Amino acid sequence: MEKENKDFIREKVLGYKPDFDLEILEAGLEEFQVDYYTTGEYILRAGEVCKRIFMVENSITRCYFVDRDAEEKTIWLEQKSSVITEFESFSSQTTSKCNIYCYEDSKVYSIERQNLMQLYAKYHDWALFGLLVMEEHYVNLLKFGNTLSFNTASENYDLIENHFSHYLHVVPLKHLASWLNISPVHLSRIRKERGNYARINKC
Repeated sequence: MEKENKDFIREKVLGYKPDFDLEILEAGLEEFQVDYYTTGEYILRAGEVCKRIFMVENSITRCYFVDRDAEEKTIWLEQKSSVITEFESFSSQTTSKCNIYCYEDSKVYSIERQNLMQLYAKYHDWALFGLLVMEEHYVNLLKFGNTLSFNTASENYDLIENHFSHYLHVVPLKHLASWLNISPVHLSRIRKERGNYARINKC
């Protein structure tokens, strides 16, 4: 693997655990591979078993499932440079109900579950890294879910504008609406009202 690719993985791992033993870190880096995904390409499809953890360098990613009414329901959206996987399938090694894909062209670094489990068993630092990744993911899901529950739709749109503004230029409106658990029509109305408000303020 090229140095710049290792540098990216190393930086991500140290972001979770800054005191990682560097020799042990380097040993684990050898287990990663790098692939290139194009816009709209799937990292995982429903019906497959998720066997890898991924680090997506250049793209926002989306995880969703299709409900009984054939409607897509967004579970999460993740920013660029995030560590992602479909945790239920990855942990249980059962088929996933979810799809994960990239909105933009991106390098995607990944490590196979079997190799990661071996690192966990051999090195305490790698085991703590895996725990921290999973903990962060579930805390963020819980925090965001609670926020959506207590906020109005307008307040939730403020949240996107303030913390995930790049999403507004990349993620389709219907996907954002699904993530916020409101209808695309309602979200479109909010965006239109904000646009009018912004124009009024500039006058």
